[in-house]
Amino acid sequence: MEIKNQQEEEEELLKRYLEGDNRAFGPLYYRYRNLFFYYINKQHPTLPMHEKEDLSIEFLGRISGQLHKYDKEKSLFRTWMSKCITNFLNDYRNKKSTKERKITTSLSNSNEKGENYELPITSNENPLQNVSYLNIIKLIKNKLGDQDWKIFELHFLQGYNQKETGKKLGLREDTMWSRIKLLRKKLDGIQNL
Repeated sequence: MEIKNQQEEEEELLKRYLEGDNRAFGPLYYRYRNLFFYYINKQHPTLPMHEKEDLSIEFLGRISGQLHKYDKEKSLFRTWMSKCITNFLNDYRNKKSTKERKITTSLSNSNEKGENYELPITSNENPLQNVSYLNIIKLIKNKLGDQDWKIFELHFLQGYNQKETGKKLGLREDTMWSRIKLLRKKLDGIQNL
């Protein structure tokens, strides 16, 4: 009975998200974050934690654009998410091994003076113009301190209000209000890198 209630609740969150309520995505994603880390620890146990977190953020971006493909007539949402996680990690593994092969080949074919391969093209345009959604989230995570990142996760991604966010972090509501206000200013400043 509990699984059925969870499935119904997830379908309601999914429906709200697909109708434009972005706050519904946070709780939906965080239900499966532990499952994602379970799979990544199983497939890539030696991967450093910061890379696992980066992959988690990348998966967040990818899955948010794929939720419209879920069909409740074909499978449970949990089964579908597990398959998406597995496919994502298989794709990561394949890209990583391909990249390692290219580096090895490039190094063995380089001349004695050395060559630069695949240097980034720089421009004076807006740096966020050609950056993917995933890289923007990584940029935000790198620019914020641990406390601000926790506030960002709870308030902006999971959809907790100021009072709930403050309670989870052990902060008073008025303190939380000012912290969120400062965090918004920081987020506005990130776009002007």
